[in-house]
Amino acid sequence: MNEPTLHLSPDELDLWLDGILPDERTSHLETCEHCLTVAEETRDVVLALSVLPRTAPPPDFADRVLARLPGRITPAEHLTPDDLDQWVAGVLPARREAHLRDCPECRALADQERVLVMRLEALPLFDPRSGFADRVLDRVELPVTSLAGAWRAWHHRFLGNPMGVGIAAGVSIMLGGSLAASAAWAAGHQDVITGVGPWLFSQGQQLFWQVVAQGSAQLQQQPWYSALRVVMTPGRMLAVAAAVTPLYAGGVILLRRLLAFPEAPQVARAVR
Repeated sequence: MNEPTLHLSPDELDLWLDGILPDERTSHLETCEHCLTVAEETRDVVLALSVLPRTAPPPDFADRVLARLPGRITPAEHLTPDDLDQWVAGVLPARREAHLRDCPECRALADQERVLVMRLEALPLFDPRSGFADRVLDRVELPVTSLAGAWRAWHHRFLGNPMGVGIAAGVSIMLGGSLAASAAWAAGHQDVITGVGPWLFSQGQQLFWQVVAQGSAQLQQQPWYSALRVVMTPGRMLAVAAAVTPLYAGGVILLRRLLAFPEAPQVARAVR
């Protein structure tokens, strides 16, 4: 007969169900009718529990349980921050007022709330100096998304600042003075202005032909120029142009059709 102390404990039964029971205890289970019966009953209970549907208690389950305990106050009965504000303002409902009188915790919170409100009311009112909003906006980088916004930003940053006004006035005077001086000089030197045009044109023409001549000389010095000159005869160039022109025209026509707007569908009208 097996000793009672050798029977499997509940923890060992859990190990057997998980398949990790040591070999020496497994051999005891195979030879002990009592442990074998208990193990099979435990397995049947676990299988029966595994097929049961899973249920979850409602959200207020804990509050309902605590409410039935004698002498226990549930958290839902304590005053909320809104209740404390109403109590400070003198508009707390009578039911919550009765709870406040009987609850030491809520009374302590209410006293702290009242002291805090009294201290805040005793603080001096803060009145910013004039120009406070403008100084704050000067330090804020606002995105510019339109011309009107750019004009307002420029007007606020430069014209609202004495230094910016001075800079803008200096730049305006310099530009206006230079324009006036240019106009006065042009009015007194018409002959010079008239002669500058042909001279610039002649100089530009000479420079253009010099560039063309230098480019031609560089091209003729290239080793592949002679072979290209032999291949590109006038007849071959004409044939290439004749072959490329239809392809170019077809590409232009195809591109215009691809870029053209779709025609509006024509609606059939009934003939009366």
